[in-house]
Amino acid sequence: MRFFKNMDRSTLAGFSCVLAVITFVAINIFSNATFRGLDVDLTEEKLFTLSDGTREILQGIDEPIKIRLFVSRRLTELNPGHATYADRVRQLLERYVDISDDKIVLELYSPEPFTDEEDLAVAYGLQAVPLDNTGEKGYFGLAATNSVDTLETIAYLSPERESFLEYDLSKLIFKLASGGKPRVGLIAGLPIVGGPRTQGGQSWAIVEQVREFFDLETVAVSARRLPDGLDALLIVHPKGLTDELTYAIDQFVLNGGKVLVFVDANSEIDVAMNRGREGAGRSEFDKILNAWGVELVKDKVLGDLTTARRVNVNLRGQTAVADYVVWLSMLPDNFAKDDTITGDLQRVTLATPGILSPIDGAGTTLQPLVQSSEQSMAIDVAKVRTSPDVIGIFRNFVPSGERKIIAARVQGKPSTAFPDGPPAGPEGVTPLPDTPTMVQHVAKADKDISVIVVSDVDMLHEQFWMESRQLFGQTFNVPFANNADFTVNALENLAGGTALMGLRGRSGAFRSFTYVDEVRKAAERDFRSKEEELAAQIATIQGELAKLLNREQAGGELIIGPEDKVRAEEYRREMVRLRRELRDVQYALRKDIDDLDATLKFINIAAIPLLLGVIALGWLIIGRRRRARRFHMAES
Repeated sequence: MRFFKNMDRSTLAGFSCVLAVITFVAINIFSNATFRGLDVDLTEEKLFTLSDGTREILQGIDEPIKIRLFVSRRLTELNPGHATYADRVRQLLERYVDISDDKIVLELYSPEPFTDEEDLAVAYGLQAVPLDNTGEKGYFGLAATNSVDTLETIAYLSPERESFLEYDLSKLIFKLASGGKPRVGLIAGLPIVGGPRTQGGQSWAIVEQVREFFDLETVAVSARRLPDGLDALLIVHPKGLTDELTYAIDQFVLNGGKVLVFVDANSEIDVAMNRGREGAGRSEFDKILNAWGVELVKDKVLGDLTTARRVNVNLRGQTAVADYVVWLSMLPDNFAKDDTITGDLQRVTLATPGILSPIDGAGTTLQPLVQSSEQSMAIDVAKVRTSPDVIGIFRNFVPSGERKIIAARVQGKPSTAFPDGPPAGPEGVTPLPDTPTMVQHVAKADKDISVIVVSDVDMLHEQFWMESRQLFGQTFNVPFANNADFTVNALENLAGGTALMGLRGRSGAFRSFTYVDEVRKAAERDFRSKEEELAAQIATIQGELAKLLNREQAGGELIIGPEDKVRAEEYRREMVRLRRELRDVQYALRKDIDDLDATLKFINIAAIPLLLGVIALGWLIIGRRRRARRFHMAES
């Protein structure tokens, strides 16, 4: 103690710092030796706690899988965010190695310019990231192979997708461990795989997208059974299914089969292809849906003010732009943030989607994947079936204040839709030995089913998520929405089994900035009636003026007296006045929105930093005054 008492304050402080460093190092050495392998995750989102699904995948690996992680040193030096994320990726992969009992082999590479490691990264198709203006590039991705050299890559490990890192890694390993493309059966009530009723006999673009990732096997609606060995089933606008095929689907699900089904209360594609036919537009799948505890609300489609798409309409001879509240553009606020299917989506477009509702007492629940905003309502199908009054629907819109379900996972243990057992089948047709009628009937699922239901079929047609562009004389289809991504994500999730389905994203809440758009919609509703009134007056005056100027004698000469000329001039002046007033109305609408937008931009870009600067300056001044006051007190 005397030793410490004889030290001056600065020496003691220095000695304390050295002692603290030694203690810190000692504790770390001790903890690494003592608690190696012990997992303690103190993060709020449990970022470092692996799911049971991941452990199931890793512990089920039969043959070695080699993962090569490429991280350029310069990339991490120039970007601390990438450095931190790269450490997390490496640590997570090391955990994978331990849990897999070394069936995962991890190799680390630091590709530098003009090296063999850079050539290897290029050969694997990894994405080069520009580092600076000199053209130097770096890499942050991985390539993995199994025992038969099947290759799976993540071209770029984006920090923006950190919340889904575990899912992406586990999915990649699952693909390599299982081998080959998953087999998906396709049942469609529309000619989505091509045929005489489609343009050029071509498949829908969504089908080609699915075929890139899955071995797709078409099942006719007239079939009596499902193919064996399916990893998942894709059903699109089911109509005209045989009782036997319906029963096969029922039993497939109750026995653990995975299903993604798109149904619709008003498929615009179906209506266009079957004009005048009774039942055109609505899917015929209620028997199965109801057994799963899902209702597709009858004769109603979903309208939503917040997500409505802007369309051109004819307003009494004038072209106007209006919100078509049943054509929707769903944004991140409408998606389930923590679900791997929807968590990374930016936009999904829909056309007159239906509404999904849970049925009480079915033994299931609906976990929403896509929902409307609270500014939504149910609209009669008849109002949108043919020649819809876009402005009229908008003007009469009354929000329900509730979010409606558009897509959802069905969870629970439902009973069969066939409580009396298998259907008898067509009269005079002998059941085949391998049809579901010869399989033991399952009355109720003994574990949670794996089903995803979507209430819009039209979202799959390319006209609602792709646009054509010309480049060097060639036409290219470019996606403007994530409709295909949603479909592929859902199928990958289902085909991966319960292990992948159990994985969720670990992202924090994200809320898009929509206030300006909400104000615009509210103001537009206020101005729209005035705009319609003025447009009607203009049309009336135009008609009167045309009649006045087109009165003819029998000989074909125009009869326009002095009074007529005066009246015509009055009509012209009135029309000019009304048009000016109409422009003023439209300008006022636009100005209110622009002013609000400018104000909010100023607040976000300039005002808040200025406020923080003022606060910091004030704190500095106060601090200096306090130090000066203490100095004067010490002198006195």
